[in-house]
Amino acid sequence: MSLLKNYPPSYLYPFRHPKPEGVIEKVLFNLGSLFRSAGQGMDELGSLMLGNGGMQESVGPNLAYAPVKYNPAAAPKAGIVAPIPASAQRVLGVKEIVLPSKAESTFIAPNANVLGDVKIGAKSSIWYGAVLRGDVNSIEIGDNTNVQDNVTIHVAKHSIDGKLRNTVIGNNVTIGHCATIHACTIADNVIIGMGATVLDGVKVESGSIVGAGSIVPPNTVIPAGQVWVGNPAKFIRNVLPEENGFIASSANNYDLLGQQHKFENSKVFEEMLVEEEIAKDRELLEDKNLAVHQLYIFDPQTQLAARPRR
Repeated sequence: MSLLKNYPPSYLYPFRHPKPEGVIEKVLFNLGSLFRSAGQGMDELGSLMLGNGGMQESVGPNLAYAPVKYNPAAAPKAGIVAPIPASAQRVLGVKEIVLPSKAESTFIAPNANVLGDVKIGAKSSIWYGAVLRGDVNSIEIGDNTNVQDNVTIHVAKHSIDGKLRNTVIGNNVTIGHCATIHACTIADNVIIGMGATVLDGVKVESGSIVGAGSIVPPNTVIPAGQVWVGNPAKFIRNVLPEENGFIASSANNYDLLGQQHKFENSKVFEEMLVEEEIAKDRELLEDKNLAVHQLYIFDPQTQLAARPRR
């Protein structure tokens, strides 16, 4: 098909933006990077020269991965402190911001909100509609942990006992859809059921399960390997051996699913055009009124079959 011929195989899935190999390609790549950097610098300089009366172009921020204002009185524990461009300093009145920190293998859904002093570990996933607000304290999430759709994770700047409370979530944790996690500590290998609420100062120890819809009152300690259910949540029984296996498989399954969603959500425009062309060819191939049943091309990177047009 025509579009597959226009792009080298290394450009298409799953290996995106390959490094330049030849001498000419390397020279053009370096020149292109230089021109883009120079253009950004000139835009910033022009904005400064215009002053406060100049037009300020505004684009809505991508809240899937957004900073908050740096507060020297509350030094970040999980995020990254970074300077901002001079033009933005003049508009916002701040010089530094706190950026969330994440691993390369982390999946963050495009409509999730991850704000400020947040650190997310490797192979973890933040799903659609989830909100992680590290605006007044820190949120730390370990490796291979999944925060499912519409979960809210927040912290405490003010509490009844006067303590500042951050939120710490360990490794291999599953937090079910629509749960609320507020200023608490969740250890490794835990499941928080769908719609559950875990409040300030709670400690959920390793290998435990909080049932769906349960509310865990402030400062509760859930011992390791126990199942707590209800409102207020209470001890029901110990975790069964098969449930321990489910805790592990849930985390691993969401890691694999997260990588698939990360791939789909990061496609560039050219890749979507390729898929559109492949879909059109498939329709033609499935048309029983056509006598063309040959000249298939199997693309090992897309894992799809296509037919070139003459």
